[in-house]
Amino acid sequence: MVCRRAIGLGLMGLLLSASGVFASDEMGSRGAISRTCRPQPVVAPAASQQRWERTEVVDATTGAEVRLTGSASAALQVQVSWPEIEFRKVIQANGDYNVRMRSRHDLVVMVRTGDRLRVTRNGRTATVSLAQTDEAGLDQAQEVLAGSRAVRAFRALEARLADETRESAPGIALETVDALLGILQGDTSILYRRRARLSGQLFRVASSGGNACFETYAIDVTASWDDLVRCIDEVSWFPGLQEGCALIWLLRVESSWFQFIGCSSIPLKLG
Repeated sequence: MVCRRAIGLGLMGLLLSASGVFASDEMGSRGAISRTCRPQPVVAPAASQQRWERTEVVDATTGAEVRLTGSASAALQVQVSWPEIEFRKVIQANGDYNVRMRSRHDLVVMVRTGDRLRVTRNGRTATVSLAQTDEAGLDQAQEVLAGSRAVRAFRALEARLADETRESAPGIALETVDALLGILQGDTSILYRRRARLSGQLFRVASSGGNACFETYAIDVTASWDDLVRCIDEVSWFPGLQEGCALIWLLRVESSWFQFIGCSSIPLKLG
């Protein structure tokens, strides 16, 4: 039995054409990358493995409560309760999402709709195009986020989370937000730190006997990382294209995470 999974890109056509990174026999006319996957035997998780499918976590290091819920419209929602930050992320099945974070009077909202990312903070808004190289949009987003207390609080919390929280179903979704904020603030080193974390996750999954859904997720993200590295190498001659490569990578990672949740058949409460 063979299944086909499509990770819809269809964005940043100019970047992809310039780099040629994703050009392959598997690429369709709309730029969708299809990956052949073979189902693995599903093994009932032992107690040590159940963290991969936990939907509610109280972080052992910070005390933050992290929760994943579903909705009647098939959207997924991740919420964080912590004294210094109010955080909510809603992800739609088509890849659109919105993130809302507040610390005291500082409110940041990020909304991805199709090929546009809108970043708003306290009445100021920047729009980044995901369909083309958009240095101006990235510069504006960096200005909007400069000095944000909410961003500082979220990134400080995310950096302190225990491994068990990071590796839970809702915890994984927080890392992509941290990576996005890093890119928008010019901190691309976040990508390499996340790669190191993923390697550690893979090792722990293998050591505990494996989880087919998580392993598929990790393999997809690793493949996306390899494409990201090649993309950055090929466009290093032009400022702004590297960030474009990273945004494409994040879109693929978000898609893989959504499929991971569906594959795991995690019983979600309605938010």
